[in-house]
Amino acid sequence: MKKAVFILVIIIFSILYYMGVMTRKEALPFSKDFFTAETPSAELPIDLKEVWPTKGRSSGQKIPTLSSKELDQLYQLKLDRGVRNLPAVSFFLIREAEEARRVGDHDLSVRLASMSIKFSPDLYPTYFEVAKARWHQGMFQVDKIIPSFLNGLSALMSYFSSSLNLYYNVFYVLANAVLLAFMVFGIVVLIKYFPLFVYDIRKDLTQEITKVVLNGLRIFVLFIPFFLRLDILWAILYWSLLLWGYVPKKERQFLLAFFIVLVYLPYALRSASSFLESPSSDIILEMNRANYEDWNVATEQKMQGWLTAHPDDPDALFTMGLMEKKQGRYDLAEKYFQSALQKEPTFSEAYSNLGNVYMARKEVDLAISSYEKAASIDPGRAAYYFNLYRAYSQKTLLSGKLDLALQKARQLDSKLVDAYLNLDTSKQAPVIQRFLIDESLSTDRLWKRVWNYFMGREGVLFHVFRAWFERIPSRLSFLSAFFFLVFLAGVSRYSRARRFLTRCPMCGSPTHRFYLGASDQEFICFNWNRMFVQKEKLHPTMVEKKALQVKGFQKESHLIGVVVSHVIVGFGYLWLGNFLRGLLLTFLFFVFVVKFVHWDGVVMHSWIQLPPSLWTWVIWGGLFVVVYLVTLRRMYRLKPRFRARP
Repeated sequence: MKKAVFILVIIIFSILYYMGVMTRKEALPFSKDFFTAETPSAELPIDLKEVWPTKGRSSGQKIPTLSSKELDQLYQLKLDRGVRNLPAVSFFLIREAEEARRVGDHDLSVRLASMSIKFSPDLYPTYFEVAKARWHQGMFQVDKIIPSFLNGLSALMSYFSSSLNLYYNVFYVLANAVLLAFMVFGIVVLIKYFPLFVYDIRKDLTQEITKVVLNGLRIFVLFIPFFLRLDILWAILYWSLLLWGYVPKKERQFLLAFFIVLVYLPYALRSASSFLESPSSDIILEMNRANYEDWNVATEQKMQGWLTAHPDDPDALFTMGLMEKKQGRYDLAEKYFQSALQKEPTFSEAYSNLGNVYMARKEVDLAISSYEKAASIDPGRAAYYFNLYRAYSQKTLLSGKLDLALQKARQLDSKLVDAYLNLDTSKQAPVIQRFLIDESLSTDRLWKRVWNYFMGREGVLFHVFRAWFERIPSRLSFLSAFFFLVFLAGVSRYSRARRFLTRCPMCGSPTHRFYLGASDQEFICFNWNRMFVQKEKLHPTMVEKKALQVKGFQKESHLIGVVVSHVIVGFGYLWLGNFLRGLLLTFLFFVFVVKFVHWDGVVMHSWIQLPPSLWTWVIWGGLFVVVYLVTLRRMYRLKPRFRARP
């Protein structure tokens, strides 16, 4: 029991040190300060008091009186401006829907939540709010609840800003969970085989000068991590590699995996942190906002500042052109779109939007030429043919081409065509944003910018090689993983040239003699093989003594596994030698730990933040309890694979 408590203290201390609790400066990947670029709360580009003529609330009124006419007026304003998403308005509606649900008006809650989707069809919280509203209205509306929930998941993973935050937070959680799981594995290796290292030192305590020097060197190398001020992960890896000769072959494979994971995962986390702190990350999010949401003056200033430093960026030129076009400054919009096409002649979206600028200025022939170029570059986009159809409709002599363009657009995307045809219901001169389809930077194009930032011109192989020469946290500025690779090669060669003690997994005896035979274990000691496998007739006292040793060792191992597993799920399997299952369960346990520590994520949305729902806590907490109890139950039922039968 004392040994189990000691192991538990060592593991908890290591985890706290890894988290930065034991250090003044939080610089490890698990700490929140490692990702220093949290998105600040965005300024609301829309003043709801001005655009929404709602009635004031009295002191006793719980929810405002919202008429369908008022909602429709604001929605028509959104369409006139050509803005796809209005997060501020949608989150206002979500909050009002929650308030309506709180006072028991479920029908109003569903109506407000559904309207929030119309204002922001790309934001996932709107769909989740509809699903919650439907659930409270009637939990048996499965045919309406499930599609809303699935649409929310689709929006979460497809819309750039939400998917960027999602993937970063998921990677952050998974990467730290992997590192923590391997850290526990390294501690298991140290506790199991470090006594053999000490035994070798004590055995060679003689007055021979050679052995005195050798023992002094052995003791010195133990303290190298302290001299170099290595962080906890690299220190554990160093000590584990130092015990390479004592560690069985199976565990060496996992030590190599630990080494590789420690080389690449912190490197990837540092790269992610560097990206989040760079202007490139901010400008990509501003591009997404300008293309898909309502923007403010700050967005324009950031885009102009980026263009000043990067005048050859076609995406930035395109975004500025779209912003100028939506504000009615068509001459500036034409200039930006033309510049974007000079930098990238195959930019079909720029050709289409340039055609929209020409249409706004009644230059139909130039618009038709631009649409035709866009369609020739990318013939699979329905918007190009729809805009061409609109341009042909301004020419009385092109009725044949008019029908063909509309037919082609319907073949490619009938829903998009019908949606824009239904928008233009006014008998007056149509608003240009309703009459034509503006193209935006695609999500794939934005993700390509992210990928290019990470990979650069060098490509993946360069980073695979570079990670081995990246500086690791230590006193020496030039220390890198490459030196650990050289150290591993040295200890591996030394272990082949010298016989090391090993520990029998059945009885725990340190011995040079072991039996490699037809057994589930990698090896067993010679005495165990003689007594309990071959069942040789030996003196009963010897057999009884060995049987007691085996029972005591296996009982102690099982007790340690069970006790520590109450705090660190999966530890028991690691301790008893089932490393793959143990690592998987420990990894799963630390996924929950990291998630609970950073419940809201490391990178926050720029939208208005809503408090997490009770169901989110229930789901995560319930999953953790299930995993914890099932694993612990299996640990209690786990029995030794071999039993001593004298």
